[in-house]
Amino acid sequence: MTPPPIRLSAAVMTHPRRAAAAHALVERFPGLDLTVVLDPEPDGPPSALRSARVAWESVRPGATHHLVLQDDALPVEDLLDRLLPLIEAEPDAALCLFTEWGSRTSYAVRIAALLGHDLAPAVDDYVPSVALVLPADVALGFGEFVRTKADSGHPDDLALLNYLADRGTRTLIPVANLVDHHNDVSLVGNNVHGRRSAACLAPVGAALPAGGPYSLLTGLETVPYYDFWGQYSDACVPDDSTVDGRVRTSAREALLERGVTVDRLAAELRESLGRRPESELLTDRVSEVVLTEVWIVSFLLGVITAEVDPGRGAGIDPDRPLAGAALATLGPGAVRRVVPDRLLPAVGALLRPLVRDAVLAGAAAVAG
Repeated sequence: MTPPPIRLSAAVMTHPRRAAAAHALVERFPGLDLTVVLDPEPDGPPSALRSARVAWESVRPGATHHLVLQDDALPVEDLLDRLLPLIEAEPDAALCLFTEWGSRTSYAVRIAALLGHDLAPAVDDYVPSVALVLPADVALGFGEFVRTKADSGHPDDLALLNYLADRGTRTLIPVANLVDHHNDVSLVGNNVHGRRSAACLAPVGAALPAGGPYSLLTGLETVPYYDFWGQYSDACVPDDSTVDGRVRTSAREALLERGVTVDRLAAELRESLGRRPESELLTDRVSEVVLTEVWIVSFLLGVITAEVDPGRGAGIDPDRPLAGAALATLGPGAVRRVVPDRLLPAVGALLRPLVRDAVLAGAAAVAG
């Protein structure tokens, strides 16, 4: 039986103080026919959940799917042309169109990019919701979930995690993110996270294929993660007792379990730095402690990539356009809270070859 055609309704959620940004999205994307949804209690305590509940209930009659944008979303120009085939390919999934460059999901995106996949699973302990598509019936059910089961003090992305887990809805993301994030003043205090840009905005010629088919990264268990608050290299390992299915541990421990010692990591980092004339400037801009942590999480990224798909992982090419774009954001996404914003692009560029070396060294450690 031929599936029914996709009929998309869309909303942008906002606060009266930011309504101008929402209306700018309406004007920029007339094809989406966006409904502007205002915070129903604009004078109340800051809460994205209030607006999100109304936004997800604003599904137009007859729609099969519903898109909600936050007012600081920056979609790609051809969003609708790329989004509709993606929905057709994954009609039952929640589709995140953005994840920030320091999230857990950003590492799933990088692994998928290195292995040549188009889609990755969202693996955060929240649902990335700057730009999210849900099947219409799932979207309509969120309001009742919020009223009856959600903690009113939770942010909307955490409520969405619990809701989608409760329904058994898969959450996926295109490796080539379809939305970036405008780093404006946050009304709910998120500026303390530092700059939150997309994990992988597609370079020219490397965007999500307009008509599919789409290849999905599967088999991902351990997820590398960089704690950008504490500046630690971590690993998120399977744990069925949590809603998101993982618990954090040390990246060093995860590597030691695989026979990679701290001494080996330090030696390979020194070797990489020794090959690069810009190393002195890099260590002046980023402390050796932080540099070591970035190296370790990048090394683990290479290890996990090779473990997920030994056939492809042994010969990964970090210079392919999409892989290169995904790896380029790892460094700045990790250090954005400890490097001044004006220096972040330059420091990110300095970190990029080091990240590349670490990923290749990690993949070689599995192959060897």
